Amino acid sequence: SAVFGTEIWPAAEYGRTMYTIRQRIGPLLMRMQKRYGKIETGGEFTEKEIIRAERNSGVVSSKVREIQMQNYLRKKELKERRENDLREGLRLYKNAKYEEALEKFESVLGTKPEPDEAAVASYNVACCYSKLNQVYMFVHFTNCMCCI
Repeated sequence: SAVFGTEIWPAAEYGRTMYTIRQRIGPLLMRMQKRYGKIETGGEFTEKEIIRAERNSGVVSSKVREIQMQNYLRKKELKERRENDLREGLRLYKNAKYEEALEKFESVLGTKPEPDEAAVASYNVACCYSKLNQVYMFVHFTNCMCCI
């Protein structure tokens, strides 16, 4: 047909194939090719493998939705924890508890923060080290306005 031609689409593109078949009006002739590939048996699938397999199939099951919701809630919880640590660190810094504030700011940096969170935490880590009369080496890799 004009949509498919004579090419054989790989199984990894099953979702695209199924979408195209659903859009087809009229009769459809399918030719399958067996490749005798390796079949892995046993073992549990990882979350990424489950999601990839279902994305390729064109169907999203409740298992994938559950995994996506867990990942979303986990990220949301981490963000809230980072925000709380930043607020607590600022409160401790204001009360001249620099070592405790330093722990809070460094815990933010250890949890893959957003760029704005990382900037605030890094700046305040440097301020804490300054107040503690310690040298802090901060390497700046981004192209921000202060580096231009």
